[in-house]
Amino acid sequence: MSKCGYTRKVDEKVDVYSFGVVLLELTTGKAANDGGEHGSLADWARHHYQSGGSIPDATDQCIRYAGYSDEIEVVFRLGVMCTGATPSSRPTMKDVLQILVKCSEQTPQKCKAESGQEEYEVAPLLLPHRGSRRKQPSNAKGADNDGEERSDFDTIV
Repeated sequence: MSKCGYTRKVDEKVDVYSFGVVLLELTTGKAANDGGEHGSLADWARHHYQSGGSIPDATDQCIRYAGYSDEIEVVFRLGVMCTGATPSSRPTMKDVLQILVKCSEQTPQKCKAESGQEEYEVAPLLLPHRGSRRKQPSNAKGADNDGEERSDFDTIV
């Protein structure tokens, strides 16, 4: 049963949870209901992470040695954060976007340094484009709409 099925309340945190499941599916190669004794993938990943299990051991073998282990680990940890047991422990989608953009900004720099060649975009859809109407994320230490400081998710990257 989906998370909103328990409460019949749909809000942003349900979307964050669902997005987290997608991130975990992408990094592990497992289906959402493939959590073994833990039931769901989200519960399995949370248990694996919190018990100190190796993130590379949890990732899909098809991507494990692709040369982007740091980025894969960030996306796995982000998936675990997004599927937190309580909605209040989950980041906002704005925070999720900021983490992914920061991760994508580090990847081209890494590629340029490793190859010695001209920089190229690895994830062009995550980067802002000239003339884009998409709102640019503010820094993660910003304030909410009501001016209150909120928690900083920068430690994930």
